[in-house]
Amino acid sequence: MKSRREQSSRGAAAVEFAIVVPLLLLILLGLIDFGRMFYVQVSLNAASREGARASSLGRTTTQVNQVVQASSPNTAKLSSLGAASTLAVPAATVCPASPTATTTTAVTVTVPFTWILPVGLLQFYEPGNSRADSMTLTSRSEMLCVG
Repeated sequence: MKSRREQSSRGAAAVEFAIVVPLLLLILLGLIDFGRMFYVQVSLNAASREGARASSLGRTTTQVNQVVQASSPNTAKLSSLGAASTLAVPAATVCPASPTATTTTAVTVTVPFTWILPVGLLQFYEPGNSRADSMTLTSRSEMLCVG
């Protein structure tokens, strides 16, 4: 037969477990979410850099967009949790036919990012955003035009 002290300590352990496990899961899922966000941001940086490189070599806007999509093939799907999405190239300046030594080209790439966790506390990242569970990640690269 168990004493009263053993039974009460077992109950205290269950209460401690019930308090600690949700916090640990929240921290673990938060780490996974932030890791996913940083991976998407690094992929966006690489995509915009490749797009700027293609643009600096005299490619058309359509070709630059193809290079951007090909350089980070699953980034948009990862950022939107599997929803069909592509990297957006809203601004791509194309190099002129005969550039000067200081002529530059710039490529901006954006993608919507959806959080796994409901992170309403992260509203300070994008104050105008009405949905706290999503945000827009952006990367811009600029290169000199080569003639």
